[in-house]
Amino acid sequence: MREEFQQIINRLNWIRGRMEEYIYDKGGETEDCQTLMDYTNAICSIPDLGNIRNGYEVFAGNTVLEKIPECLADATQNFTSMYKFAMGCTALKSVPRLYTDNVTNSVYAFNGCTALQEIDGLITNAATTLGECFHNCSSLVAIHNPLNVSSLTSQMDSTFTGCSNLEYLRFSGTLRVDTWLSGAPKLTVESLLSVIDSLADLNQEAVPITKKITFGARNKAKLSAAQLALVTDKGWILG
Repeated sequence: MREEFQQIINRLNWIRGRMEEYIYDKGGETEDCQTLMDYTNAICSIPDLGNIRNGYEVFAGNTVLEKIPECLADATQNFTSMYKFAMGCTALKSVPRLYTDNVTNSVYAFNGCTALQEIDGLITNAATTLGECFHNCSSLVAIHNPLNVSSLTSQMDSTFTGCSNLEYLRFSGTLRVDTWLSGAPKLTVESLLSVIDSLADLNQEAVPITKKITFGARNKAKLSAAQLALVTDKGWILG
């Protein structure tokens, strides 16, 4: 009888372990004092990521999540928003490539992810705003896939504020909004030239407009006079 009882305990512990793994894989968290019923309720409350239509606050405030679940990559094709997607996920270290073709709003998406070191890639073709998207991502070193800036209508004033270790960043498409990169003083020359290359030639605009690109003193010091002239030659104010 004692052996049978021990087998039941072992089986329940195994089930508990598998349930715990599932909850963590989905970005949830558990506590030792929770019962199997608590685990069951937690699993039932986890959204079916394959069916959600936007990324609104999906992981916001989760302080134990270290990686975005791989199962999310395909689901992001359905997203139309990533507002506060992973805001405040202070344990998050890496983000796989997300297929966010239809996302227009990425405000605060990774704001405050202080442990985040790299992002494999985001598709920003439809993004009209990236406001504070990477604000205070102080450990972020690389965003590997180019950020398409062609659809942006809102300025990027604090998008990269506090990105004190960001080195690798590339833009694609055509940039037509005021942009500040002074919050990312470690950007490589290659990264800075990618940004310059994306700047719209304001001299060719049908209606005259004035835009400003602010690199900050440390980034500007890396560029030659000829490289900086590429900015002003396109009609941009250089900050």
